[in-house]
Amino acid sequence: MIHQDITLIIGPTAVGKSDYALALAQETGAEIISADAYQIYKGLDIGSAKISKEDQDLIPHHLIDIKAPHEAYSVSDFLDESKKIIEKLRLKKTPIIICGGTGLYIQSFLYGYSLAPQDLNIRQKLEEEAEYIGGKAMWEKLNKIDPVFAKNLPYQNGRRVIRALEIVAISKTPPSQAQKRKPCREDSRIIGLNADRAIIHERINTRVDLMIDKGLIKEVYTLLQSGVQKNAQAFKGIGYKEVIDYIDGQASKEEMIKDIKTHTRRFAKRQMTWFKKIENVEWKLT
Repeated sequence: MIHQDITLIIGPTAVGKSDYALALAQETGAEIISADAYQIYKGLDIGSAKISKEDQDLIPHHLIDIKAPHEAYSVSDFLDESKKIIEKLRLKKTPIIICGGTGLYIQSFLYGYSLAPQDLNIRQKLEEEAEYIGGKAMWEKLNKIDPVFAKNLPYQNGRRVIRALEIVAISKTPPSQAQKRKPCREDSRIIGLNADRAIIHERINTRVDLMIDKGLIKEVYTLLQSGVQKNAQAFKGIGYKEVIDYIDGQASKEEMIKDIKTHTRRFAKRQMTWFKKIENVEWKLT
């Protein structure tokens, strides 16, 4: 039997993954690899619910604060960098915890999706087309080609819609067929945290209110004043795009807060759609 020296902590946002991972790391002497698409960015602390500096000093964390907000970061970057970290930790015989809510990162790590080809020229043309016809029309194009793939991909996730259309343009193959899933890796134990939907929604509401109180609006102002463009990948995260709408006068403060809560609840639902596809999860209620 293969030794399971990696523990994945998965679950919807606000379920308590970070606290659980910290407690487990203290108990086992593990180090933690973040599987979060926005905690990688420097300066995105409040809106990404980034773990505190004190807790990072308590337990070594990886893949946090490694990119400037204007830089791109992809699932292939996550796979490459997490592989290097795991190899180093294994040399020290250090237990490994991977904790995060980015379902694409988790699934790709566990099932080893083969990375689809890329063509930046095609991608740029698709991005220009999206600017002209809008994200929903781009999603409808994808849905006609590959309804299986489009079904679980909201049209608001423009970056992944464009990536899927890029794959089609290069390979002439629908993404649902191009990405073949391998058997789940055997060196990883998977712990899933969940709670009743009403409890998750209450925690989300509380978290969003706390983010506003802690200075989320000021955080976004500071990033904008430092030169981060409004269309930066870092600002695609829930919380940041709504605050930018507020700053631009497109929403009142009350509407902004309501939108963040609504979008976060929808995101939590999409996360569980990802995680329910994973096999052999030890589910625990929090």
